[in-house]
Amino acid sequence: MSASREKKLRQQLAASGTPDPKKTREEEERRQQHRSNWLYGGIAAAFVLVAALLLLWNSNVIQRSTTALTVDGAGYSAAEVDYYYYNLRTSWLSSSYASYLSLSTATDLKTAQMTDLDKTLTGAEGDDITWDAFLKQMAIRSITAVEKAKALAIAENYVFTDAMQQTLDENLKGLQESAKSAGYSAGAYLKALFGNNMTMSTFKSLLHDNILASQYQQDYADSLTFSDSDLENYYGEHQNDLDVVDYEYIYFSGIAPATQDADGNTVQPTDEESAAAKEAASKAANEALERYNAGESLKDIAEDYDIASYTEVPAGTYSSTAIGVWAFDSSRQANDAAVVDSDPSSYVGVFHSRSRNDYATVDVRHILFLADTSELDTSSETYETDSKAIWKVAESKANDALQQWKDGEATEDSFAALANELSEDPGSNTTGGLYEKVTKGEMVTAFNDWIFDENRQAGDTGIVETTLGYHVMYFSGENMAYWQRLAEDALRTESYNQWLEDLISSAEVVEKSGMKYVG
Repeated sequence: MSASREKKLRQQLAASGTPDPKKTREEEERRQQHRSNWLYGGIAAAFVLVAALLLLWNSNVIQRSTTALTVDGAGYSAAEVDYYYYNLRTSWLSSSYASYLSLSTATDLKTAQMTDLDKTLTGAEGDDITWDAFLKQMAIRSITAVEKAKALAIAENYVFTDAMQQTLDENLKGLQESAKSAGYSAGAYLKALFGNNMTMSTFKSLLHDNILASQYQQDYADSLTFSDSDLENYYGEHQNDLDVVDYEYIYFSGIAPATQDADGNTVQPTDEESAAAKEAASKAANEALERYNAGESLKDIAEDYDIASYTEVPAGTYSSTAIGVWAFDSSRQANDAAVVDSDPSSYVGVFHSRSRNDYATVDVRHILFLADTSELDTSSETYETDSKAIWKVAESKANDALQQWKDGEATEDSFAALANELSEDPGSNTTGGLYEKVTKGEMVTAFNDWIFDENRQAGDTGIVETTLGYHVMYFSGENMAYWQRLAEDALRTESYNQWLEDLISSAEVVEKSGMKYVG
């Protein structure tokens, strides 16, 4: 059809009300094009949305912000639970039990089952419990304790003091220094320590709450008091825990030694050899007892036996060894001597006396000036000179401080004020340099010797050099007997633990969906 005839036909169709086929086709093509544009635009938008979601997921925003736990309605995110989770893991990895645990840096926490020994050492309960489950249980417990203590502190208008803020700042500074030393940014270092959910803001918030709760808990424990009758009653029920015993003994080994064959392989002793070693130890012990009763000393007797070792225990605490149980037997009398069997070995023990540690503990204040040479290069030619200079400065500061005190009011209160101002001991520079109820051996040797000098009098002052630096000393006086301090500490621990347990058990704890992101 020619173009003119096609145009004429369209005009006739339009006049009769019939739609123009060309326009209909063009309109349809436009609609299809529009649908295609919408479709492809929708697909593109979907891809953009998926990409955005992936970026969001990989950033851990969802994981760290999703509520994992509530304690009395207070929400904790996965990141916040991770803080406790990984802290506990690190704590166990660095504990004195670490070598006995199946836990290691390579352990898959979510699948690794705890062994019976793991459960014994950690206190974990339950069959087929994984390290992940145990750490989550303990993390929840820790969070609950902090949340409950924090709530009490807030309710009592507890103030976040300058000292607490100083602790917070020092922790943050330490984090920055550790991160730099390890070659990380602070943020990356936090993730390495506490998992990918951790951020600096979350860490600061958790640290703040932990410091507040910890100080509240400590203040509660310190507020507990016990009467003399409380201490006496405790002593009556726990004499073995508080008494010390003066005794000596010879240990005769009844363990047959292993040998090596011609190829260097270890050969365990035969039953006959083990029996012979046990018999030899028993025979030697009985001979030694006879010689002791005849007037020889245990120390001299022990030198005549290859299988013997002598030990003197002037102030021994209770132990569950055979000789320890013998020495702490309530029927023991001065100069008792006996053979004590401990299959396959044997002891000869001599008991001298038993007491409850009646010596007086002491209260002392000090102002510490550190002689810190840790940043000096020990291989430097000037190390000795530089080190002596640092020590000289510390000594000069100590002398100046003591003279400053003498030139002032020269009272205990003025000494305390000076300690708060000058002392470099973080453990006492907010308490007037005070250490209370100090026991023998608790402080470094020179410090200990000065405060427990038999001629020491209340109000005495002096300067003591220790491995830390120079201490300006003020002797406040004697305090309770050592056994009383032990009893008081034990009662305080019992009371505090019961308070904390009651606090934790009173909380309403609910695990949420975010727990799956923890660890």
